[in-house]
Amino acid sequence: MKTLMTLESAQGLSTAIAYDLTTSVNELVLANKVDCYIVSTEDGFSPLGVAKGFIAKELGIDVADIGRLADWNRFENNEVSLVGLKSKTPTSSLRGVILAASETSQCYEQFAPAFHSKPYRDFYYNVAYESIAYAVHTLGARKLAMSHLSGSGHFHGDIATCVVEALAHFCAQVDNPPIESFLFVGCCINESHFSGIQRLDLQRITAKHRDIALSNSLKDGFDVVSLKGV
Repeated sequence: MKTLMTLESAQGLSTAIAYDLTTSVNELVLANKVDCYIVSTEDGFSPLGVAKGFIAKELGIDVADIGRLADWNRFENNEVSLVGLKSKTPTSSLRGVILAASETSQCYEQFAPAFHSKPYRDFYYNVAYESIAYAVHTLGARKLAMSHLSGSGHFHGDIATCVVEALAHFCAQVDNPPIESFLFVGCCINESHFSGIQRLDLQRITAKHRDIALSNSLKDGFDVVSLKGV
């Protein structure tokens, strides 16, 4: 695990932004270094596919339900949405998992062609911000991890920068609980993708966040947060 930078929250507490591209999410959860995982809805040979069995066991949720919800959010849902999986296992340190819309989701097509253009920054910023907000406020998480939200092999430094900007805005709001750590994890990410983060103007990225409209609903008993006006 390598630290990229440290953010100061509105309460004067520190949030470590780091990456660990070699340790599995399973190991990080068991070592009590991650209590919420934000992962793309892309199943199969992917971060979700690799960890799905472990996630199911830790959360007490049927693995088939996780796959079905991920496929629904990726292939059928036209809205930019997050599916929240809350833990049903009191003894697990994993409080929940967020199945986040990503570049390969059907909803992304309205913003840019997948794989054939630079990342649509507003999409990644808002997905990151609302995922962080759900993790902290709804799940009570303080140690967050996020996989690439791009298509396989298509992660871009702009995505990492957008995510950190969203995190900085969240930490700057005085009514938000502090976050202990935020980790970039998994495949398709390398150290070169973080060069933009190192150049960020901390004063600029702690400007006030612009709220967007949200719609909350349930899908087969699981939370769905849909982002309007992305």
